[in-house]
Amino acid sequence: MNKKCILLNGVPATGKSASLRNLDPSKILYCNTDGKSEMDFEMEKSFGKFTTPSDPLQIIASLHAFEESEFECIVVDTLSEWVDQIEQYYILPSDDSRGDWGKVYAASIKELLNFARLKSSKTWIFISHIEEGGTKNKSAIKGSVGKKGIEALFSTVLETYTYDLAEENVFGSVIGYGFIAKPTLEHRKTSARSPIGMFPGKIQNNDLDLVLRRLAGEKIDWDDKEVLFAKDKQLIEKLNNQ
Repeated sequence: MNKKCILLNGVPATGKSASLRNLDPSKILYCNTDGKSEMDFEMEKSFGKFTTPSDPLQIIASLHAFEESEFECIVVDTLSEWVDQIEQYYILPSDDSRGDWGKVYAASIKELLNFARLKSSKTWIFISHIEEGGTKNKSAIKGSVGKKGIEALFSTVLETYTYDLAEENVFGSVIGYGFIAKPTLEHRKTSARSPIGMFPGKIQNNDLDLVLRRLAGEKIDWDDKEVLFAKDKQLIEKLNNQ
């Protein structure tokens, strides 16, 4: 299994896309399924490739091209919008919508995720909106694929959260942005999961670079703010000097 395959869930404005900020953008192929017109930190200008598919199944047709490309990381932002587009483009207009739920909708989701999880050597980051309500927070995926939760297909599922800071951080913010990596007393409804011993329950920095370095075996002191924000500080200095 590809341990560099991550699902990142979260409600709007909790730092999902911003969590990419410390990755090398020149090595990222960014699939803009949400149709974002602009990105935080001017990342869109420096992505290796920034593409907004006109047809959701273009991603399925491009899987082997992605694998053979020079890009090290493929980002799908968001997975939930991508599957909604499959429903809108292929299921609702179909004369056999019931049959196409399995033949097109479910099959496409499984093909993409099984390729990323089991066949690819690349880093895959799937960002998803959270379905609100219910007993658990989970990725907003409709149909039988989502009944048990798409999270069951991933070994690392993170959920974004915000918290109050005692003082401003390097971004001039009084709100902190972090990840939940597994259920905690404070966050019992989360569907976050991670390998035992890999992460603490909560991470106080929404930095996917740190997450990927940890998955690669690097020891990270999650309580050391200088470690957590070191790369953020370098980024701010770079942006201020532009």
